Amino acid sequence: MTGEDPEGVKEEDDLKPNPAWKIAMVGVPVFLVLSTAWAIWGSWKKSQVEVVDPRLALASSAADVEEMEDHLYKLSQLLGKRDWESSKGRTNMRRAITFIESTLSPRNYGFSIKRGEHLAHEGDRWPTVWVNLKGTVEPKEVVLVDASYDVSDAAVAVVLAVANDLRDEKLSKTVRFVFHPARLYFAQEGKDLGDVLEPDESHQATLEPDLPGESGVAPEPGRWNGAQLKPVADALAQKVRELAR
Repeated sequence: MTGEDPEGVKEEDDLKPNPAWKIAMVGVPVFLVLSTAWAIWGSWKKSQVEVVDPRLALASSAADVEEMEDHLYKLSQLLGKRDWESSKGRTNMRRAITFIESTLSPRNYGFSIKRGEHLAHEGDRWPTVWVNLKGTVEPKEVVLVDASYDVSDAAVAVVLAVANDLRDEKLSKTVRFVFHPARLYFAQEGKDLGDVLEPDESHQATLEPDLPGESGVAPEPGRWNGAQLKPVADALAQKVRELAR
Protein backbone atom coordinates (compact mmCIF):
# COMPACT_ATOMS: atom_id res chain seq x y z
CA MET A 1 0.00 0.00 0.00
CA THR A 2 1.24 3.45 -0.76
CA GLY A 3 -0.31 4.82 2.40
CA GLU A 4 -1.54 8.12 0.89
CA ASP A 5 -2.90 10.50 3.46
CA PRO A 6 -6.53 11.40 2.66
CA GLU A 7 -6.11 14.64 4.57
CA GLY A 8 -3.06 15.52 2.51
CA VAL A 9 -4.93 14.92 -0.70
CA LYS A 10 -7.71 17.22 0.50
CA GLU A 11 -5.24 19.98 1.39
CA GLU A 12 -3.59 19.65 -2.04
CA ASP A 13 -7.00 19.88 -3.74
CA ASP A 14 -7.78 23.01 -1.74
CA LEU A 15 -4.66 24.67 -3.14
CA LYS A 16 -5.78 24.17 -6.74
CA PRO A 17 -7.40 27.24 -8.40
CA ASN A 18 -11.18 27.27 -8.25
CA PRO A 19 -12.69 27.21 -11.79
CA ALA A 20 -15.35 29.68 -10.68
CA TRP A 21 -12.69 32.22 -9.78
CA LYS A 22 -11.09 31.74 -13.19
CA ILE A 23 -14.39 32.52 -14.86
CA ALA A 24 -14.91 35.56 -12.64
CA MET A 25 -11.39 36.89 -13.26
CA VAL A 26 -11.92 36.70 -17.02
CA GLY A 27 -15.63 37.47 -17.18
CA VAL A 28 -15.73 40.61 -15.04
CA PRO A 29 -13.21 42.60 -17.12
CA VAL A 30 -14.90 41.43 -20.32
CA PHE A 31 -18.28 42.49 -18.94
CA LEU A 32 -16.90 45.89 -17.97
CA VAL A 33 -15.40 46.39 -21.41
CA LEU A 34 -18.61 45.34 -23.16
CA SER A 35 -20.85 47.43 -20.90
CA THR A 36 -18.61 50.47 -21.38
CA ALA A 37 -18.63 49.97 -25.14
CA TRP A 38 -22.41 49.62 -25.08
CA ALA A 39 -22.76 52.84 -23.07
CA ILE A 40 -20.48 54.71 -25.47
CA TRP A 41 -22.38 53.35 -28.47
CA GLY A 42 -25.70 54.30 -26.87
CA SER A 43 -24.47 57.82 -26.20
CA TRP A 44 -23.20 58.13 -29.78
CA LYS A 45 -26.49 56.78 -31.15
CA LYS A 46 -28.42 59.29 -29.07
CA SER A 47 -26.25 62.12 -30.36
CA GLN A 48 -26.99 61.04 -33.93
CA VAL A 49 -30.70 61.13 -33.22
CA GLU A 50 -30.32 64.58 -31.68
CA VAL A 51 -28.56 65.90 -34.75
CA VAL A 52 -31.58 65.22 -36.93
CA ASP A 53 -34.25 66.10 -34.36
CA PRO A 54 -35.51 69.61 -35.19
CA ARG A 55 -37.07 70.03 -31.75
CA LEU A 56 -33.67 69.99 -30.02
CA ALA A 57 -32.81 73.38 -31.47
CA LEU A 58 -32.89 76.64 -29.58
CA ALA A 59 -36.35 77.96 -28.81
CA SER A 60 -37.90 80.01 -31.59
CA SER A 61 -38.15 83.76 -31.12
CA ALA A 62 -39.42 86.83 -32.92
CA ALA A 63 -36.91 88.68 -35.08
CA ASP A 64 -34.11 89.79 -32.77
CA VAL A 65 -32.12 92.96 -33.44
CA GLU A 66 -28.86 91.65 -32.01
CA GLU A 67 -29.10 88.35 -33.86
CA MET A 68 -29.74 90.07 -37.20
CA GLU A 69 -26.86 92.42 -36.44
CA ASP A 70 -24.67 89.38 -35.89
CA HIS A 71 -25.84 87.80 -39.16
CA LEU A 72 -25.09 91.02 -41.05
CA TYR A 73 -21.62 91.24 -39.54
CA LYS A 74 -20.77 87.67 -40.46
CA LEU A 75 -22.12 87.94 -44.00
CA SER A 76 -20.68 91.34 -44.88
CA GLN A 77 -17.49 91.47 -42.82
CA LEU A 78 -16.36 88.12 -41.45
CA LEU A 79 -17.05 85.90 -44.46
CA GLY A 80 -15.71 88.38 -46.99
CA LYS A 81 -17.10 90.05 -50.08
CA ARG A 82 -18.98 87.78 -52.47
CA ASP A 83 -18.93 88.05 -56.23
CA TRP A 84 -19.04 85.82 -59.30
CA GLU A 85 -16.06 87.36 -61.09
CA SER A 86 -13.19 86.39 -58.80
CA SER A 87 -12.09 83.09 -57.30
CA LYS A 88 -11.99 84.66 -53.83
CA GLY A 89 -15.48 86.08 -54.28
CA ARG A 90 -16.82 82.65 -55.21
CA THR A 91 -15.01 81.08 -52.26
CA ASN A 92 -16.73 83.59 -49.99
CA MET A 93 -20.02 82.65 -51.65
CA ARG A 94 -19.44 79.05 -50.57
CA ARG A 95 -18.75 80.26 -47.06
CA ALA A 96 -22.01 82.20 -47.05
CA ILE A 97 -23.91 79.09 -48.13
CA THR A 98 -22.30 77.13 -45.30
CA PHE A 99 -23.24 79.88 -42.84
CA ILE A 100 -26.88 79.80 -43.99
CA GLU A 101 -27.04 76.01 -43.68
CA SER A 102 -25.42 75.94 -40.24
CA THR A 103 -27.76 78.66 -38.96
CA LEU A 104 -30.84 76.78 -40.15
CA SER A 105 -29.52 73.36 -39.08
CA PRO A 106 -31.07 71.04 -36.46
CA ARG A 107 -28.62 72.23 -33.82
CA ASN A 108 -29.58 75.89 -34.30
CA TYR A 109 -32.96 76.78 -35.82
CA GLY A 110 -34.09 73.18 -36.02
CA PHE A 111 -34.58 72.56 -39.75
CA SER A 112 -33.47 69.76 -42.03
CA ILE A 113 -31.50 71.24 -44.92
CA LYS A 114 -32.46 70.55 -48.53
CA ARG A 115 -30.23 71.19 -51.56
CA GLY A 116 -31.09 71.10 -55.22
CA GLU A 117 -31.38 72.98 -58.51
CA HIS A 118 -27.59 73.10 -58.92
CA LEU A 119 -26.59 75.59 -61.64
CA ALA A 120 -23.21 75.74 -63.37
CA HIS A 121 -20.81 78.69 -63.28
CA GLU A 122 -17.10 78.66 -64.10
CA GLY A 123 -17.05 74.87 -64.00
CA ASP A 124 -18.65 74.65 -60.54
CA ARG A 125 -22.16 73.73 -59.44
CA TRP A 126 -24.10 76.13 -57.22
CA PRO A 127 -27.07 74.98 -55.14
CA THR A 128 -30.37 76.40 -54.13
CA VAL A 129 -30.82 75.75 -50.41
CA TRP A 130 -34.16 75.48 -48.64
CA VAL A 131 -35.91 74.31 -45.50
CA ASN A 132 -39.55 73.45 -44.90
CA LEU A 133 -42.03 74.43 -42.24
CA LYS A 134 -44.52 71.67 -42.97
CA GLY A 135 -48.17 72.59 -43.21
CA THR A 136 -50.55 70.80 -40.86
CA VAL A 137 -53.71 70.87 -43.00
CA GLU A 138 -52.68 71.51 -46.61
CA PRO A 139 -48.99 70.53 -46.77
CA LYS A 140 -49.01 70.39 -50.58
CA GLU A 141 -49.92 74.10 -50.73
CA VAL A 142 -46.57 75.93 -50.56
CA VAL A 143 -45.64 79.53 -49.78
CA LEU A 144 -42.07 80.40 -50.82
CA VAL A 145 -40.04 82.89 -48.79
CA ASP A 146 -36.94 83.84 -50.73
CA ALA A 147 -33.55 85.51 -50.33
CA SER A 148 -30.71 85.66 -52.86
CA TYR A 149 -27.44 84.66 -51.23
CA ASP A 150 -25.41 86.37 -53.98
CA VAL A 151 -27.22 89.73 -53.79
CA SER A 152 -28.32 90.87 -50.36
CA ASP A 153 -26.88 90.33 -46.89
CA ALA A 154 -29.93 92.09 -45.47
CA ALA A 155 -32.41 89.81 -47.26
CA VAL A 156 -30.58 86.71 -46.03
CA ALA A 157 -30.55 88.04 -42.45
CA VAL A 158 -34.28 88.85 -42.61
CA VAL A 159 -35.35 85.48 -44.03
CA LEU A 160 -33.22 83.66 -41.44
CA ALA A 161 -34.93 85.71 -38.73
CA VAL A 162 -38.39 84.92 -40.10
CA ALA A 163 -37.57 81.21 -40.30
CA ASN A 164 -36.58 81.27 -36.64
CA ASP A 165 -39.66 83.30 -35.71
CA LEU A 166 -42.13 80.93 -37.37
CA ARG A 167 -40.53 77.52 -36.95
CA ASP A 168 -42.67 76.41 -33.98
CA GLU A 169 -45.96 77.74 -35.36
CA LYS A 170 -48.66 75.43 -36.70
CA LEU A 171 -49.62 76.78 -40.12
CA SER A 172 -52.04 75.12 -42.52
CA LYS A 173 -49.85 75.44 -45.61
CA THR A 174 -46.18 74.57 -46.01
CA VAL A 175 -43.73 77.46 -45.86
CA ARG A 176 -40.47 76.93 -47.77
CA PHE A 177 -37.57 79.25 -46.95
CA VAL A 178 -35.38 79.41 -50.05
CA PHE A 179 -31.86 80.80 -50.58
CA HIS A 180 -30.79 80.88 -54.22
CA PRO A 181 -28.12 82.33 -56.57
CA ALA A 182 -30.16 85.06 -58.29
CA ARG A 183 -27.63 85.80 -61.02
CA LEU A 184 -27.51 82.19 -62.19
CA TYR A 185 -31.29 81.92 -62.21
CA PHE A 186 -31.48 85.11 -64.28
CA ALA A 187 -28.84 83.84 -66.71
CA GLN A 188 -30.63 80.57 -67.35
CA GLU A 189 -33.72 81.14 -69.46
CA GLY A 190 -36.88 79.63 -68.06
CA LYS A 191 -35.44 79.08 -64.58
CA ASP A 192 -37.49 80.23 -61.60
CA LEU A 193 -38.06 79.42 -57.94
CA GLY A 194 -41.05 77.27 -58.78
CA ASP A 195 -38.53 74.59 -59.70
CA VAL A 196 -38.03 73.82 -55.99
CA LEU A 197 -41.62 72.54 -55.83
CA GLU A 198 -42.41 68.85 -56.00
CA PRO A 199 -44.68 67.71 -58.90
CA ASP A 200 -47.64 67.26 -56.57
CA GLU A 201 -47.18 70.62 -54.81
CA SER A 202 -49.06 73.82 -55.58
CA HIS A 203 -47.36 77.24 -55.54
CA GLN A 204 -49.40 79.73 -53.50
CA ALA A 205 -47.12 82.77 -53.42
CA THR A 206 -43.51 83.95 -53.30
CA LEU A 207 -42.54 86.50 -50.67
CA GLU A 208 -39.30 88.48 -50.29
CA PRO A 209 -38.12 91.03 -47.72
CA ASP A 210 -39.28 94.55 -48.59
CA LEU A 211 -35.86 96.18 -48.99
CA PRO A 212 -36.11 99.06 -51.50
CA GLY A 213 -33.20 99.33 -53.89
CA GLU A 214 -31.79 95.89 -53.09
CA SER A 215 -32.88 93.99 -56.21
CA GLY A 216 -29.93 92.99 -58.35
CA VAL A 217 -27.48 95.09 -56.35
CA ALA A 218 -24.26 93.64 -54.91
CA PRO A 219 -24.07 93.50 -51.10
CA GLU A 220 -22.93 96.74 -49.48
CA PRO A 221 -21.30 96.23 -46.07
CA GLY A 222 -22.72 98.54 -43.41
CA ARG A 223 -25.75 99.60 -45.41
CA TRP A 224 -28.21 98.01 -42.98
CA ASN A 225 -28.31 97.33 -39.26
CA GLY A 226 -30.41 95.11 -37.04
CA ALA A 227 -32.71 97.91 -35.87
CA GLN A 228 -33.58 98.79 -39.47
CA LEU A 229 -34.26 95.17 -40.37
CA LYS A 230 -36.45 94.38 -37.34
CA PRO A 231 -39.68 95.93 -38.76
CA VAL A 232 -38.94 94.40 -42.18
CA ALA A 233 -38.66 90.92 -40.63
CA ASP A 234 -41.77 91.39 -38.49
CA ALA A 235 -43.80 92.53 -41.51
CA LEU A 236 -42.62 89.60 -43.61
CA ALA A 237 -43.42 87.11 -40.85
CA GLN A 238 -46.95 88.49 -40.60
CA LYS A 239 -47.47 88.21 -44.37
CA VAL A 240 -46.36 84.59 -44.24
CA ARG A 241 -48.80 83.86 -41.42
CA GLU A 242 -51.68 85.40 -43.36
CA LEU A 243 -50.93 83.42 -46.54
CA ALA A 244 -50.13 80.12 -44.87
CA ARG A 245 -52.85 79.93 -42.24
